[in-house]
Formats: sequence, C-alpha cells, structure tokens
Amino acid sequence: MAGTGESEGDKPTYSAFLVDLDSPGCRVEAGATPMSGEHIESDIILEDCFVPALALLGEEGKGMRIALGRVTTNRLLHWPTVIGATRRALGLTLERTRHRKVAGGQPLLMLQAIQHKVADGATELYAARSMTYAALAALDQGADVRTEAFMGKLLVAESAFRILDQAVQIHGKEGLTQGNEIEFLFRKIRMFRILTGTSEIQRNGMARGLAFPA
Repeated sequence: MAGTGESEGDKPTYSAFLVDLDSPGCRVEAGATPMSGEHIESDIILEDCFVPALALLGEEGKGMRIALGRVTTNRLLHWPTVIGATRRALGLTLERTRHRKVAGGQPLLMLQAIQHKVADGATELYAARSMTYAALAALDQGADVRTEAFMGKLLVAESAFRILDQAVQIHGKEGLTQGNEIEFLFRKIRMFRILTGTSEIQRNGMARGLAFPA
C-alpha cells in the first residue's frame, strides 16, 4: 500500500501494488514474536525499491478498498482457528473433570459448579460455531458480510476467551504451567481479541454497518 496523490478535499489516496520479494531494495525480516510464541508474522522492508506502474493492483487510488475488503475475509478466516482451539480446550477440560477426583473420591465433574462452567462453555461454543458456518456460507454465496464479520469476530473471540479462562481455572496449577496445552491455548486465544481489530473496533464497525447499511 502506498500514497499516490490527493483527492478532492486534499485527502490522501492510496493504491495497492504487487512487489516481487526479489526486487532490489526489498527484504523480509522476522517480525515480533507474539505471546503465543508462534512466528506468525514478518516485516517487509522497502528501501529505494523501484515499483513500476505495471505493479498496480486494481485501480489507482482504490487501494484502501482492496485492503479493507481483504480484512473482512481475513476476520472470517480466523474464526475456524479459534473454534478448533476452543473445542480442543473444552475436550481437555471435560477429560480432566471426568478423571480428577475431589475430596470424597468423586470426579470433579460431579460438582454442580463445574457442571455449570462446562455447560456454559459448550453452549457458547455451539453459538460461535453456528455463526461461523452461517457467515462463511453467506460469503461463499457472494453476500456482503462486512457487518456480520464484525459481529462474528466479536462473539467468537470473546466467547473463546471466556471458555479458555474457565478451562485454566478448572485445571488449577496445571493450567498455569508452561508446557501444559491449556496454558498454551489460553495464550493463543487471548490474541484473537486484538488480531484483525480489537473487540472495541468490532463494535464500532458493527454500529456503523447497522446505522448506515450499504
């Protein structure tokens, strides 16, 4: 993305370009390592890199539309990752509560407080998964799902965080210990409340979409 001039009202315009990573002046460096510990990003550095007009992607001055359109799809594609990790965490939690014994020898899952946490988590996961299927099906059919993308990103990320937070709580000290799968999943899922826009940004976008539908 690069600024390519000004439109009426002296507002800058941006255009999108495809740049070959082998181009002189272009290099790729390792990006920051997030809290999950996974290397999931890199920085593309452009210094004195000549980009010809033939590299223009789409129309000149319409780059932001291309970028924001991709963000909508990217939000939707994050959901299955979150759903899968959350389903795994819920499964690990059920396994632990079936076999972990409390005073008196009964399984942890026999305690009503634990049953309610597990039931709430399963319900939230079901709702998030249903919204995921509906939104992705609409996208496949060519529908405008910008508002739904904001809604789903918010619901899926926040629901997953609550489920993982309870999973850590139920696992106790093990859930806080590095090397434990639940501890890793908690760190991984926590990031999705920020990636492709914070939960607050999702609410802003949702409100705009409802107030000013396309």
